[in-house]
Amino acid sequence: MALENETSPAMRVLVIEDSAVQAKIVSRHIEGLSNFSTVWAGTLEEARSVVEEMREEIFVAVVDLNLPDAPDGEAVDLTMSYGIPSIVLTATFHDDVRDSLLERNVADYVLKESMVVLDSVVNAISRLFKNQFLKAVVVDDSRAARNLVRTLLEIQNFQVLEAENGQEALDMLAEHPEVTLVVTDWEMPVMDGFQLCSEVRKTYKKDRLAIVGISGAGGSAMTAKFLKLGANDFLAKPFSAEEFSWRVNQTMEMVDLVKELHECKRELNGE
Repeated sequence: MALENETSPAMRVLVIEDSAVQAKIVSRHIEGLSNFSTVWAGTLEEARSVVEEMREEIFVAVVDLNLPDAPDGEAVDLTMSYGIPSIVLTATFHDDVRDSLLERNVADYVLKESMVVLDSVVNAISRLFKNQFLKAVVVDDSRAARNLVRTLLEIQNFQVLEAENGQEALDMLAEHPEVTLVVTDWEMPVMDGFQLCSEVRKTYKKDRLAIVGISGAGGSAMTAKFLKLGANDFLAKPFSAEEFSWRVNQTMEMVDLVKELHECKRELNGE
C-alpha cells in the first residue's frame, strides 16, 4: 500500500520506486531542499491507485524507469497519461533509452549515480513548479516550427502563446504584459527577430522579460547580433529537446536570480 508523509501541502511529489530505502532517500532529499511533501508508490498498481485518488494534489512525479511489475517504463506512461510532468530515474542509459524518454515527452531524466543527482531532481522540480506560473510567446512564421517550440515549452510547464511575426508579438506583449519569456526566430515577414529584440528592450529589461533567439542561419554572427540587440540567449537550429529545455530553464533561473538580487538591494536601501 502506498505510504505518504504526514504533511499535506496543496502540491505533492509522487515518488515511484520499488526500493523502500531508495524511495525514502529520494523523498527526504526532496523535502529537505524544497517545500514539497512526497507520496510514495512501490509498484505500478500502487502508483495507479495513488494517482486516481490524489491526482489534484500531485504536481510532479519522480519515476523509476524499470519496476519489477513495469519493466519497460509503464509507470512513466501512467503518469504521462494523467498529464503529470515526470522526471525519470534510470540506472542504465543508452541512445534507445534516451529516444524512448524523449518520445514520451518527459520533463527530464537523470542517471542514478549519487546524491548529486538528487540535487538535480530537486532543481528540476522547483523549476517546473515556477514555470507553471510563467507565460511565454513563441514567435515564428512557420506553424510547424511554432508547434515544435510550443510543445517543448509546455513539457517544461510554461503557459504558451503564439505569434507569426515580430509585430504580432509586440501586440501580444501589450495585451499580455505578464509575459516573461519570448522565444523568437530571426527571419520573418513584417518584423524580424532582430527588430523584435530591439523593440522589446525599449520597454522591458532582461530581468523582466527574457528573450531567446533561434535560427538555422548565420552561425556565430547570428548569435552575436541577437545578444547585442538584447537577447538573453541564442539557440542554433537544429537543437535537441534537452538543449532547448536546459537553455530556457537556465535563462529563467538567471532572471530569477537577478530579481532576487534587486529585491535584496531594495531591502538594504530601505525602499
